[in-house]
Amino acid sequence: MIETMILPRLCGLLLVCTRLIDAKLDIITSDPDVMVGSKVLLLCKADSEGDISWMKDGEDVDEDRHEVKKNDESSSSLSLKNIELGDSGIYSCVFENEYITQKMNYQLYVYQTPDFGDTRTYHEFLVNQTVTIPCFVSGKPEVEIYWYRNNRIVNDDGRGGGHAAGSSNHLCGRGHLKILPDRALQIVGIQSEDRGTYSCEGKIKGRPINRALQISVVVNEPPTVLIRQERTSVFAGPNTSVSIACLVKGVPTPIISWILPSTFDDSRYKYNTDKSVLAISAVTRSDFGEYICTASNKIGENSATFILDVSERPTINLDPSKLTIIPGETGSVLCNATGHPTPTVQWVKKATQKKMTSVDGSVLILENVVPSDGGLYSCIASNTAGTTTEDFQLITWPGTPAQFSVAPGSSSSVLIQSVSVQDGGSSITQYILQWKKPSEETWSQSVVKPTNPLLIKGLEPYTGYSVRLAVKNLHYQGNFSTEHMVFTQSRREPDSPVLSLNEKKLEKNSVSIPIKQLKDGGSPVLHYVVRYKGNKENEEWTEKEIPGNSSRIQLNDLQYNAEYQMEVYAVNHNGSSSSAKINFNVPQPVSQPMLGKGGVVGIVMFIFLLLMVSVDAFCCYTNHCGLLNFLARKLFGHKVPESKGMDEEANNSTGKNPESDDPTGEA
Repeated sequence: MIETMILPRLCGLLLVCTRLIDAKLDIITSDPDVMVGSKVLLLCKADSEGDISWMKDGEDVDEDRHEVKKNDESSSSLSLKNIELGDSGIYSCVFENEYITQKMNYQLYVYQTPDFGDTRTYHEFLVNQTVTIPCFVSGKPEVEIYWYRNNRIVNDDGRGGGHAAGSSNHLCGRGHLKILPDRALQIVGIQSEDRGTYSCEGKIKGRPINRALQISVVVNEPPTVLIRQERTSVFAGPNTSVSIACLVKGVPTPIISWILPSTFDDSRYKYNTDKSVLAISAVTRSDFGEYICTASNKIGENSATFILDVSERPTINLDPSKLTIIPGETGSVLCNATGHPTPTVQWVKKATQKKMTSVDGSVLILENVVPSDGGLYSCIASNTAGTTTEDFQLITWPGTPAQFSVAPGSSSSVLIQSVSVQDGGSSITQYILQWKKPSEETWSQSVVKPTNPLLIKGLEPYTGYSVRLAVKNLHYQGNFSTEHMVFTQSRREPDSPVLSLNEKKLEKNSVSIPIKQLKDGGSPVLHYVVRYKGNKENEEWTEKEIPGNSSRIQLNDLQYNAEYQMEVYAVNHNGSSSSAKINFNVPQPVSQPMLGKGGVVGIVMFIFLLLMVSVDAFCCYTNHCGLLNFLARKLFGHKVPESKGMDEEANNSTGKNPESDDPTGEA
């Protein structure tokens, strides 16, 4: 009976303990940090059935402001609407049933978002100043203010601290960034590298709630201008160019302008896009002077000066450049030379490089002109930029021919050679040749172009003539020379040609013999007649013609081992010369034995056969083998004797008598 009453109670107690141990209670929501004015839903869920109630900071929640809803027997929700700062606290979910009472707490934080109010987000400062950048932040609960530069926090000592989340950049601090007591940022001696974006962060104290404001800082800097090379010297010329670089700094970016020493020439003056570089091509003397580069922005302006020194190669203007006068007169020419630095001027006779006397170095005066004064005179102007030369031409009469030779020529002609004469400063264009017989009063004349020798043709043979000549240039004719006497020769047939037998070339049955014509009798050789024949009886002459300008006689297809006679005649319009005769022979060619392909094959086969017989004989004699051994057996029917030396060696090795079959070795 007692056992029956105790057992159910023990089972009930065990069930209660099991439920107590297994009970589980959770509060489910989105985020513990809630902004003022927002809405939050707290869900309390148990794993068993019971009653659920809500408390805040140990007291029942105000159900007039907040809605409590029982979802089912194991869950309840608390809806907080239009949250205020006072709604922050600990919210408790209390679960009760007949077996257990359990409570779950949840901390809710209500905040007012950090606000930067009228904080300025853009600042401009002048370089080297100490500046302050304020940051006004409001919010609840208490707000902490932090400054960041290049994603690194700025500490109160002005140096960069740790990285902001996800940042790998470094703060290039000089210890000149400071956080003031009112949390404003101070930059001591601000420099251009301090420009950029700074971040002011407002953070709810103790909570991961923050908000950042990006503040731009511009550091203005007055313009500075630098020209690396203040002065440059160049030579003027079409291939000379100069670039003037104006190095400018300043914030805002300065505007560059130029003051030039001469009028801007857009065909030669070129700027780059920001006008910091001026390029001048084909520099002239007019480009020299001061080039002023000015840079300006809203802070101020600054200038620098560049000096371009241009040296100009001398230029020469001759007045006149050509002068034509007759002998005995006086002429002058002015050499006007300009350049920088001022050039020096001198005159020289171009043909002889003889220095000439001039007035003030620039005026050349030529008094009492003679033919030898004609020609080119050079005005030479020099300075550090170079040397320029211009030629002046003085033209007068050509001189009188004084040195020349006169000799009779062929075909009743006269040759005038080695004429030396002054040209009077202008090229000789013609020679006036005159001649007459002693009995004649009037001179015959021909005008010829300059050649050497000069030729007077159509004269009578064996006749005396007086000859003289004069020279003409492009402008004047000179005086005639003195008379020279000469006798002409007659026209005749040519002399015999000269044959050089010792220079002949013999190849097989062909011969080549050099031929020369020393005198043509006053008329060109038209052709040569060549006659030749061998030493055979009744053999007729073979005759051929070769051109008059030939240098060799070529005879082909001659007979071997034969002697030949040859006669050669030179022929012109006046007749034929006497013959030039020579004899020569054509020897029999030396025969050389030739070994053909058949001979070579025969020799090779003979050597091969001899070698094969030798080897076979050796094999037959020593080993009873080979072809000879086979033939001997067939023809003679007995054994070929063995080599004695081989038998003795075999007997000695076995210890047997070759003449006995007794194994004891006895006879």
